[in-house]
Amino acid sequence: MKKLFSITIAFIIVICSFSACSAKTAKEVKNKDTYLEEIQQIGVFDNKNEEALPQTIIHKLIMEHLEAPLAEGKTAKKVIFLGYDGYRADGLENIKDMEDSAIMYVKSLGGLYRTFSGGVDGGKLQATSTAPSWMAMLTGGWADYNGVDDNGKTKNEVKTFLTKAAEMGYTGSFTTSWREHTKLSYFPDIVNSITNGLPIEYTHQLDDEATYYQVLKYVSKPVHLQKTAAEDPDVIFFTFEHTDHAGHGTGFGNQNEEYVQGCKDADSWGYNIIKTIEARGTYDTEDWLIIISTDHGGTGLNHGGQSVFERSTWLACNKEIEISNENLNFANK
Repeated sequence: MKKLFSITIAFIIVICSFSACSAKTAKEVKNKDTYLEEIQQIGVFDNKNEEALPQTIIHKLIMEHLEAPLAEGKTAKKVIFLGYDGYRADGLENIKDMEDSAIMYVKSLGGLYRTFSGGVDGGKLQATSTAPSWMAMLTGGWADYNGVDDNGKTKNEVKTFLTKAAEMGYTGSFTTSWREHTKLSYFPDIVNSITNGLPIEYTHQLDDEATYYQVLKYVSKPVHLQKTAAEDPDVIFFTFEHTDHAGHGTGFGNQNEEYVQGCKDADSWGYNIIKTIEARGTYDTEDWLIIISTDHGGTGLNHGGQSVFERSTWLACNKEIEISNENLNFANK
């Protein structure tokens, strides 16, 4: 009996070890030579693969929105940038028919566009990692402009759209649940906002759920509720980590159930946030720019390289984006 028990335990250990080994060696199942065509065939993009916009365009879109005069009947400019971390382009296939998809809803208002991460040939290529990718979007330039070419790097003196907006008199918020990202990359911005009294709140949350409730608190505004400027930021940036955590845990790609669920969960929560904005008592007099994007894709259990699976990203915006030579090549220098 003791011998049988030992054999059983040994068998369980072998099975568990095999499972762990399999999880740690997740492989890419898509063909790199046909991947771009596959994501185009999802049928959701308003531009072609060869018209992919640099992710740096987001900074330009936000600043143009804030600097433009208010339309008749509008009294306030507002911006919300929803960041879905590690959300591959083919992940859009998981949400394109979802009734509560923030991405598809925003597309219906403006458009959904192919973008790319990782820098450009002829410039300083950068890791398709969290810090350099979001930094490209917040500053409008690649690593040779902002100094961040990989995680663990600190931004130089160039300004993010949050800092520029605060200097224009807008209030802002930056909310993530990855402490190291904010602490290391945006340290100069946090110090600057404190020492110069800029109205930007940098907050760290425990997880995506805490981030979700924090952002809901920012954007909710029933008719009867009076909120201070700090409680009702004009420019909001935050990230959900659903897909990135799932990718690192079980593999990036639609062959992984956890990754597919991560795509759906993040976008459903995003939809609730946007609908909460539309329910604001002051919504009709506000001019909102709504952007949803991702920092990078992934392959296997990782990202950071220059493969098509990691560089291929996307951008949803409630205002149509012009596909012009200027926008296709935009980057702050």
